[in-house]
Amino acid sequence: MEHGVVGSRCAAGAGQILTTKSRAATSCGKRTSTSVASCPKHDVKPLQLAANGSSCLANRSPVLKKQRNLSVRSSPAHAVTTFDDAKGVSSSVVEEKIGVLLLNLGGGSPLRKITDEQANALKIALEKKNLHANIYVGMRYWYPFTEEAIDQIKKDKITKLVVLPLYPQYSISTSGSSIRVLQNIVKEDPYFAGLPVSIIESWYQRDGYVKSMADLIEKELSAFSNPEEVMIFFSAHGVPLTYVEDAGDPYRDQMEDCIALIMGELRSRGILNSHTLAYQSRVGPVQWLKPYTDEVLVELGQKGVKSLLAVPVSFVSEHIETLEEIDMEYKELALESGIENWGRVPALGCTSSFISDLADAIVEALPTASALVTRKPDDTDSDLDLMHYLTKMFFGSILAFILLLSPGLISAVRNTML
Repeated sequence: MEHGVVGSRCAAGAGQILTTKSRAATSCGKRTSTSVASCPKHDVKPLQLAANGSSCLANRSPVLKKQRNLSVRSSPAHAVTTFDDAKGVSSSVVEEKIGVLLLNLGGGSPLRKITDEQANALKIALEKKNLHANIYVGMRYWYPFTEEAIDQIKKDKITKLVVLPLYPQYSISTSGSSIRVLQNIVKEDPYFAGLPVSIIESWYQRDGYVKSMADLIEKELSAFSNPEEVMIFFSAHGVPLTYVEDAGDPYRDQMEDCIALIMGELRSRGILNSHTLAYQSRVGPVQWLKPYTDEVLVELGQKGVKSLLAVPVSFVSEHIETLEEIDMEYKELALESGIENWGRVPALGCTSSFISDLADAIVEALPTASALVTRKPDDTDSDLDLMHYLTKMFFGSILAFILLLSPGLISAVRNTML
């Protein structure tokens, strides 16, 4: 996933990725890790989802059961339907044409290339399951924008749509942001008033995802001379703390649940390594989820940890947070802090087991599709929009800094107001 609150950083880093030499040329599904030898208090309101029909999610974890109340019902694929009864499209009258819309934030090369490869791989996987579907990619902050994908869906006369955000864990700043954009685009469009749609809200808890992550970790551990001594270091993209504590974002709970599921799978294979979780990519003056990745790396080095395997758990594609932050900045910091052996698990990319599981999720989500419920975005949506929020914080901080250091300017402003 391109995941976490990454819109501003990824958009700004699109060109910078092109100059990253260590991994920028990697393609989807290829190994990208290296080793260095010896050296909720409230409901989540932005979506306001409701569904008709329900079914149970097999293997649902205890944390997921007791986390925030979304007032939704889930399909076997943990699909959330934001819909009322279907109104206009009937498979008995119109030949059914299935569409799948993949949502991501954007960040230029190589994210766009990898996402396109994932889309192609997903189409093939669905065909093997006897489901023929058109796959569309809609980016939040880069081409092709969600609007472009929506236009193409209409041109292709799709009669049933599954929306799949490429973020394993749900956050109001990633999946929520992308879904709100989609809702705003289609809320007054008569075509979508009768189009059955199903949204897969999160999928980190699926067996296919968990086992695919465990497979990659197990493979990279074997590259160390003493695999049993390696600490597994999960690094997730962070979100502002207020999203979790004030807005009821389930991201932290889902991330911790995700780590527990992956480690449970590894232990079932006899892999008993220690592990820890930290959050990366914070920006701006506000407090983000802790502990911070850079601070934890220094602490681990001080405590004598010598071998570390970094796992970018919230990302399913290589991009600036993996290629620059983890592979360059955090690796250098770790080695300077006393870590001698460093490895990194690649993003899932087009791993066959991962793609096959996403295909299964889509097949399971189709029966829940029904017409979109549209609503006017409330003030909470506007306040939680990432770019709007960070822009206000950024310019507000600059203004406060200028005023703090310029008593004369303060006087001038005061005189102007008087």
